[in-house]
Formats: sequence, structure tokens, C-alpha cells
Amino acid sequence: MRNPLSKKIYRRMLLRDLFFGRLHSWILLLLYALLWKVLFTITKIGQLKTNVPLFMVIGAGLLFLLIYQVNLYRKQMKKAYLYNPDNYLEVHGSILEIYSSAEGRRHTLLLDDLIRLKENKQWYFLYFGDKTFFPILKSSNLSIDRLEKSKPLPFTVWMVVPALLLLITAFGVYNVGKNAVNFNGAQAWKLNELKTDTKIRLDNDDFFTAKLEGVMEDVKEKMDMEPNLMTNDLEIEFDRDGTITSIYMYLYGYDDEHLLQSGYLIYSEKPAGNKVTVHKQDWEGEGTETYNPANDFSIVINMLDNIDLEADIKNWEANHFGVLYKGIRNWGGNHEGIVYLDENGEHSFPAVSDWGIAGPSVSLYVPGKEEQITPIRYVYKPSSTIN
Repeated sequence: MRNPLSKKIYRRMLLRDLFFGRLHSWILLLLYALLWKVLFTITKIGQLKTNVPLFMVIGAGLLFLLIYQVNLYRKQMKKAYLYNPDNYLEVHGSILEIYSSAEGRRHTLLLDDLIRLKENKQWYFLYFGDKTFFPILKSSNLSIDRLEKSKPLPFTVWMVVPALLLLITAFGVYNVGKNAVNFNGAQAWKLNELKTDTKIRLDNDDFFTAKLEGVMEDVKEKMDMEPNLMTNDLEIEFDRDGTITSIYMYLYGYDDEHLLQSGYLIYSEKPAGNKVTVHKQDWEGEGTETYNPANDFSIVINMLDNIDLEADIKNWEANHFGVLYKGIRNWGGNHEGIVYLDENGEHSFPAVSDWGIAGPSVSLYVPGKEEQITPIRYVYKPSSTIN
């Protein structure tokens, strides 16, 4: 009997059976769904240390099964005698004989090795122990009725796996994509960080020698900043040997016309202070913080350049220190810890009669011991204002 099974028809049947008609299909589908679930968790809440390895394990399992299925497909497609439309089939006892006129050879399949037999309206599907998959057209009238067959599978059952595959894909793409935009999940923040954050390693983390100027030189090597900068929030902590342990400051960047263009949040990466992240915020001239030349960032840099931090902390019984700048401050008549500092680095102390002490102020202090150890408060006082 002839079995008009072409290569195209055989390929379609084999692929459908491998990916949608076997137990492996459901395992693949389950792993695929789990992969989307873990990816959703990553984009929603992060937890990368746990979820990334889990994602990789599931992905590896999915890839292994896919490779296994593809290898089965390739092995079956190499058996050209199975799908030549001019083949003749005969059954002799427990032997299924295939005569290939193209090859001029006879091939035999042992029906005793048959592990499963399924059927639909047109075809019998024979599965052998060596993974051979062989469809036989029912109209060939081959005498295999004596073999036990599985019940025909309705078309809707065949379509369950591909339908679920499409549904899982659509649902996964929608929810993962939703997490990645409008700051709906951790992934959205990570994507935003890629656009707005710059990681910088400081060449010198010794605050005694690098000063604030050295920190900013490292930052400006990596970033283009506006010509006019200003801050009202700066805090740097360091150990007794000068090693920077933390940095936090926010800078406003103004163009030549003193319009606010950008904001820069600069903070250290824990646990050390020799790595900083610069988060850039675009104001595009619409910010509300007005530029004040009396509070220009260059004044703060100049002040810290002219403060001998190492000498000033020598008599303090502590191992950790900090400098704090909160912009122009008015100390009124409080002289405690006040030291005037001019643009040339000259130090002086307020007169008894000074009751309106105000100006850009850098405080040197011991964190957590401000009440026990009085901070030194350096107040910028240009030499032209000193009587």
C-alpha cells in the first residue's frame, strides 16, 4: 500500500507533535510561564540576587528541553525513507516494511517496539521506542487495526498548547512592559538610572589632600556641567586619616544667563566613599531655585581649600568627622565656634560687637557629638567687608 506522505507534510506533523502534542510540550509551557513570572518579579520589585539566578536556572531548563526537541526533529528528518510519497507499506506479522523506490531499499520497523499509537480523522500516528514518529494515512487500509490505539484527539485539544503559549506571551509582554515604564516597577527605575546616573570612581579619597576641589575634578572629567553652580546641601564625612566615607550633595547648574538647566545629586556608594553616583535632573530653565552669586559653589570650594581640616581635628577625641554646608546662614549674635574666612584663606574671629554674623558657612563637626564637641563654623567674609 502507498503512503503519500511528503517531506512538507511530515515536517508539519512532526513539529506539531514535538512542540504541541507530547508531555514535553506541557513542561516547556510550564517553564515558559515561570520564566515570565520571574521576569515580572524582577521588573516589579527587583530582588536581583534571588531572582536573576532563578531566571537563569529556569531559562537553562527551557533551553535544554528546546535543544532536546530540536535534536529529535533533526534526527527524524534525516530518515528520508519515512516521508517519500512513493513509498510502499506492508505488514508481515509484527514487522512494518517500508519500500523506498527512490533508494531501492526496504526498511523495517518492529511493531513490537511500538510504544504508542494515536489517530485523528485522516492519520494513524505510530511512536516507536527509538523516538521514530511515523504517520500512516488511514485510507492506505494497512492492517494495523489489531493494535491498541488511543482515542482520537479533538482539534480543540491540539490547539490548547499553542493558544496558552500565545496567551502567556501576550500577558507577559504587557505586564513586564508596564513595569518598565512610568516608574511602575523596579525595572523602570533601573532604566531611568541608565539614562540619568553616572558612576564615578574618585582618584583620591583622602579628603585632606583632595579637598572638595579634587572630588569635583573627578566628577567633571566624566560629566559636562554648567558654568555656574550653586548648592544649599553638602555633607562629607571622613575618618581621622582623611579617608572619605560618605558624600552627599545637590548642585544646581546655571547657564551663562543664570537660568537653571540641571540638578546634580552626588552621593557615595556604600560602604566606601571612593565611588560616587551622579544623578542628573533636567530643569531646562524652568526650575524655581534662583541663582545667588553670593552663594556660588566656587565659594564653598575655596573655603574648603583654605581650611586645614587635619590640624583642626587634632585635639578632638573622635575617629570620624564631617563637614556640612547648608548655604548662606545667619548666626545672629552667636559667636560660639565662629571663624571668619576670606577669599585668600585668612582666618579671623568676630568682634564682640558683631551681632549680624551671616554668610556662606562650612561647619566642621563630629557626627553625633555636636552637643559635646562644639563644631567649628567657618563663615565666608570677603576681605573687602572686614573693617
